[in-house]
Amino acid sequence: MDKELRRAVLNEMGVDEPTWKTLVVYASEETDRPREELWEMWTRLENWPDYSPLFAGTRWIGEPGWKVGATFEQELILGFPVGAMRSKETVDELEAGRRVGWSKDQKGIKSKHVWLFEELSDGGTRITNLEVFHGTAIGLIKPLVKDRWKRLFKATVEGIINAVHERDEVFRVNH
Repeated sequence: MDKELRRAVLNEMGVDEPTWKTLVVYASEETDRPREELWEMWTRLENWPDYSPLFAGTRWIGEPGWKVGATFEQELILGFPVGAMRSKETVDELEAGRRVGWSKDQKGIKSKHVWLFEELSDGGTRITNLEVFHGTAIGLIKPLVKDRWKRLFKATVEGIINAVHERDEVFRVNH
């Protein structure tokens, strides 16, 4: 795991060191696909449920598009003991083509979600999907959710890569 990224996110949340109340969910994959292609696929918020088992639905609230202040709703399938839940997210950081983040502090739980699309020297890309949660409720459910949520994040990253490959395959077949 990228320890510098984790530390930076914890610091943004006002958490000096992870404790039993801290859950870090992380997935990262490298692919030969160019960053721009993966970014373009990922930015289609409405398609997230097509390639990720984490999402039952996603939609923009207000004007669509990735910009600081943009708001979207996601319906997540988190499994026991959380189940399905809707959450409203507001983008609070954006470096177009490279990084997006959103955070919140509600009901005693702080969270920060970051997506990174890093160009590799060979022209490929490393995609990172990281979320840090911190609070007593998270600490209590962490043993029950940690492994499943990590699998869901991994499946989401892999889903983006596979969706780009499938799109290209359909294009090749049709042309």
